[in-house]
Amino acid sequence: MKQQSIASCIFLALVISSQVHAEQPTLGIGLSKYAYREPSLGVAHDGWLGIAQAKWAPDNLRIKNWPLTLSGQATFGYADYTGSGTMANQPTSIYQLQLESPHTEWVKGYQISPGIGYRYLYNYARGTTSTNYGGYRRTSEYLFASLGAERPFGDNWRATAQGYYLLSGRQTSNLFDVGGDYASQGPLQNTQRHGFGWKAGICKTYQSLDFCSSYEYWQVGASDNYTFVSNGSRYTIYEPTNNTKSFQFTVNYKLHE
Repeated sequence: MKQQSIASCIFLALVISSQVHAEQPTLGIGLSKYAYREPSLGVAHDGWLGIAQAKWAPDNLRIKNWPLTLSGQATFGYADYTGSGTMANQPTSIYQLQLESPHTEWVKGYQISPGIGYRYLYNYARGTTSTNYGGYRRTSEYLFASLGAERPFGDNWRATAQGYYLLSGRQTSNLFDVGGDYASQGPLQNTQRHGFGWKAGICKTYQSLDFCSSYEYWQVGASDNYTFVSNGSRYTIYEPTNNTKSFQFTVNYKLHE
């Protein structure tokens, strides 16, 4: 997978190159209220997902004097499907890796962080719905550029905001799980070219703990079409316009030497 390889290379380069002292990482856990929608088809996925995350800001590791911060988040659990019938408790997971460069000198009072990220979603929906429609496994991959802003205020409070711009997206649908005319096909892939997102939140630091709540939104346009012929019938497959909303609450702890 092209996007996954890019993200893996970024992470590997950081690990290999870091021969210097680094700040202690921040580890966190939390909970996310996840809601995915395909408005044109009336499809919805809803669920409460657990969160595990980490952030690492190495000392002296820079690209042309730009400091680097690596963060990752895993969101996992079960979501309920509504559309062609219903199906409960579908295993769903989202993994996101971001490389950012924080700067406090660009805008007075703010930390501005341009970056690049990779997002991977896996949804296991094999089986049949309440109306006997077949489900299938699917993955969504986004490679995106990001721009974040952070401003401290009050007594150890800070506000955060981040915008996302989709550089490349890919939807993989294992429709052979459904059987019938789809059984002759391998995983079908659709390219997604248009999308954006944003995230806004507020955090409170207390001693070594950081309490954060945030709201994240993604919208991705309809994909390119994939067409195939099976048993004399012609099929056109595409990923419709969709959006994802999540409300997250996390508690983070900065490790000490």
